[in-house]
Amino acid sequence: MAALVGSAEGVEVLEELLLPAAERSARVLLPAVSELLDACGWQPSEIDLVCVTTGPGSFTGLRIGVTAAKTLAFAVGAKLVGVHTLAALAGSVPNRTGRVWAILDAQRQELFAAKFEGEQIPRMPETQILTVKDWLAELQPGDSVVGPPLAQLAERLPAGVNVVDAKLWQPQASVVGQLSYKLFQTGELVDPVQLVPNYYRKSAAEEKAAQSK
Repeated sequence: MAALVGSAEGVEVLEELLLPAAERSARVLLPAVSELLDACGWQPSEIDLVCVTTGPGSFTGLRIGVTAAKTLAFAVGAKLVGVHTLAALAGSVPNRTGRVWAILDAQRQELFAAKFEGEQIPRMPETQILTVKDWLAELQPGDSVVGPPLAQLAERLPAGVNVVDAKLWQPQASVVGQLSYKLFQTGELVDPVQLVPNYYRKSAAEEKAAQSK
């Protein structure tokens, strides 16, 4: 997803666009940004802040997203903020009163998981890599859960666990913008040259290379 937000009177979502699932992100991301600018009548030079999720997530998706954000911020002279992907997922959950678990597929029957409590969304939540079995064992009645793996796991959840609306299972670009603006206000900026994805684990190729040494 991509979104354009304004901050003249608080953070306001101006336009949000869902990228075609069947297309590669590298092909459609920057055209989507151009479409958003056209829809709002903005010029690229009017962008003051570029926001992007930095991980965890797929290796390819994170590389494409972070590279595009760095390039755009550098090209137009905008500030840059990175947001933890699981924080963005949790931030989309309405009325957070109990524990919220945000999850992403880590492959190999494992999940990237972070637990959130209360209304505040920490900038860098504790991120775990758990087997599906271990994560299910962590859940308690009253917990809410959000994330793409629920498409396969929703029926396996313990009784009393609340499943967030499926429309919010993917990170929302508008929420990334809102969280980023809060970080921007507190000076949590990053140099485009220094921003790198945080994969939270080595790739299979890196693990194989390490084992062969």
